[in-house]
Amino acid sequence: MTIVVHKFGGTSVGSAERIAAVADLIAGCPGDRVVVASAMAGVTNRLVGLTERVTTGRADEVEPAIVELHDLHMAALYELTGGSDAQGFESAVNATLAEARALLQAAVAIGELPARARDRLLSIGEKLSVRLLAVAFERRRICPVVLDADEFLETDDRFGAAQPDPATGTRPARHRILPLLAQGMVPIVTGFCGRAPDGATTTLGRGGTDLSATYLGAVLEADEVVIWTDVDGVFTANPTDVTEARLVPQLNYREAAELSFYGAKVLHPRTMIPVVNPGIPVYIRNSFHPDAPGTVVDGRFTPGSHPVKAVTAVRDQALVSIEGKGMAGRPGVAAGVFSALAEAGISITMISQSSSESSICFAIPSAASDVGEQVLKRALADAIAGAEVEEIVVRRDVALVAAVGLGMAQTPGVAARLFTALADQGINVLAIAQGSSELNVSLAIEQAGTVFALRAIHREFGLDRLDTGDSAERRLDLLLMGCGQIGRALVRRIAEHPEPFERLSLQPRIVGVVDRTGYVLAPLGLEPEAQTALLAHKEAEGALVDLPEGQPGHPSDLVEAAAQYRLSRPILVDVSDADAAPEAFVSALKAGADVVTANKKPLAADAATFAGIRAIRKERGRVLRAEATVGAGLPIVDTLEMLMATGDEVRAIEGSLSGTLGFLMGAVEAGMSLSDAVQDAMQRGFTEPDPLDDLSGWDVARKALILARWSGVAAPDVVVERQGLVPDDWGGLPVDELLARLRREVDEPLAAKVAAAKERGEVLRYVASVRPDGVRVGPTAVPATSALGQLRGTDNLVQFETDRYADRPLVVVGPGAGVQVTAMGVLSDILRIAAVRS
Repeated sequence: MTIVVHKFGGTSVGSAERIAAVADLIAGCPGDRVVVASAMAGVTNRLVGLTERVTTGRADEVEPAIVELHDLHMAALYELTGGSDAQGFESAVNATLAEARALLQAAVAIGELPARARDRLLSIGEKLSVRLLAVAFERRRICPVVLDADEFLETDDRFGAAQPDPATGTRPARHRILPLLAQGMVPIVTGFCGRAPDGATTTLGRGGTDLSATYLGAVLEADEVVIWTDVDGVFTANPTDVTEARLVPQLNYREAAELSFYGAKVLHPRTMIPVVNPGIPVYIRNSFHPDAPGTVVDGRFTPGSHPVKAVTAVRDQALVSIEGKGMAGRPGVAAGVFSALAEAGISITMISQSSSESSICFAIPSAASDVGEQVLKRALADAIAGAEVEEIVVRRDVALVAAVGLGMAQTPGVAARLFTALADQGINVLAIAQGSSELNVSLAIEQAGTVFALRAIHREFGLDRLDTGDSAERRLDLLLMGCGQIGRALVRRIAEHPEPFERLSLQPRIVGVVDRTGYVLAPLGLEPEAQTALLAHKEAEGALVDLPEGQPGHPSDLVEAAAQYRLSRPILVDVSDADAAPEAFVSALKAGADVVTANKKPLAADAATFAGIRAIRKERGRVLRAEATVGAGLPIVDTLEMLMATGDEVRAIEGSLSGTLGFLMGAVEAGMSLSDAVQDAMQRGFTEPDPLDDLSGWDVARKALILARWSGVAAPDVVVERQGLVPDDWGGLPVDELLARLRREVDEPLAAKVAAAKERGEVLRYVASVRPDGVRVGPTAVPATSALGQLRGTDNLVQFETDRYADRPLVVVGPGAGVQVTAMGVLSDILRIAAVRS
């Protein structure tokens, strides 16, 4: 048989509507079903409050309370049935409430309610709710059998906090339930209660119905236990404290126990005890949203992509410090402290002790701190008198914050990250405790900083992101904007030459690619076969949106989709010419990704856009590298940053910033017409996707503006004076028409200018000049013997005039065009960031 135990809490059966929903849910569940139910929401709390009042002589409250309970359950019955079948149910209600009335009246008479009588009284809420469930089940042609757990679920005699007795309780429960399942019946069992050895009713205390369910699951050797509640499952943090908290899909039993102990209210620490040894999975699901996946708690160890799975906190604690140099080497001090607190019924929630044994620090609930302080002073009176214990300090208004996850074991740096995250928020750690299992790191802090601490730790460990399930720590995740020639060359270079990354002990992977049509996202990285297929698809001019895994969208859509996952050292790599890149850059930087760009448009956009990108980069502590925007693989930006980092003052920058225009001017100088040179450059892959970007001077103008902004030589909002080789209104011309117009209108005049310059001992170069008085780009005659005059082919050249290089400018020269060169420039920037992040 496939047996599933379903537990429903008070909110799940809190009204007739919810009881009907539970019946519908169970009707749709396959297999043999056992239902364990709590009292209707609020009923047990009402009874607890009532017992406290009647023992002080409030006899007048008994009858109104009994009537209120009667009316609540009868109203639910009427709503479920429309008034039919009420007589039999009302008889059961009246009988149960008559017993409650008698217990309460006795409490009034004697001024107290003994523990066993109190448990009997508190069990009536469950006894009433399971009978309502039975009515709802019958109307859906489910065959229910109501079972009161205090007739067969054996426990010890600790009334109010009883524990099921596995030694004696297994056989009665199996004998009672299994035959019913064999007959196709659905047992509905009262949760929260059981039977003491003498037959008296017991209650299992807080979380008792969950414990009833898992205990029965173990006894019946169930396939699974489902705890239906009013939340979707266990979250990475309490959503009330951390709005970015996410559902945790899976927890180990030990992780669940730690979280429940430190304040996660979905589970109680005792809940998992019965199912651990048999390895029965426990599902936490939402009865209000039964289609939600929920959280499964089982024996698996799934570290996922980060060592910490969740963070939680328990508030209203007091930190007690017992200090004294005479404690060192004196056995029994700690034992005496803990024994005294145990005798007083005070639970210790955290312990920390110095290695010198001169101090013991532990946390207890604030409500018990006054009593605890007095107990300790009495217990340690002799030690205090003998100066072995110098002082007992109680610090109230403390919270304990716990980071939990089995993945922390053998992961270095977790504690350092915790302390750094808290320090950045100005939160002081009062005490720390970590077990040898490294499952939990607990920190005591001032209670006022609890929410800030939870949010800081949550953010530090990326718990607001979906877990990719990859536990590897040494990853470098790349999001690729554009998959043209440069993008494909970059991807192949990374795949075929992993050595630079291996030296950093990093494994790069492409987790997303976007083009003009859409994107492909693979949070675990594209498999080699998929990567090869994608490159081939793009080489054949295919659109990403047409791939089976393709999604329509823009670059920002890819970034936002990827940012939902807990990526490792993410870098957005822009090798496109997309106008929408600035938005993608901002999204990436805000999401904690670094940015590498070969796309000049975002950095040469309006001054406000450029300033916004740099401000967010600084605010988020990210890296933005843009070497390939100016000189392809030539270290122009790198040289500029080196000069500035060493305190040099850059006065002016001048040079030939376009390998394409350098190639074209050299070809014309050698006697080739401009139109033929353009056609040759296009075939070699030297030009921008739109050759007008080169010929108009816009490409060089953008590079010059980037250098002006990066160096601060000119104002960020400077307007570039630009003179192109062709008019701006040629934009958008088809290639054939462009070449034809070059032949008709440009070839001869340009050749004449080149010849005239030659007669003067000069050559024509397309020069960019960045100076404090402005930025200018255009064809310029320079001495043939100068550094610019001696440029050949696609080489770029940049001269830096600085305080240090005033008499002789610092010159950077080398290839500045070509797919492979540009790809290498981008790769160099990626490796620079990888080195920082490793």
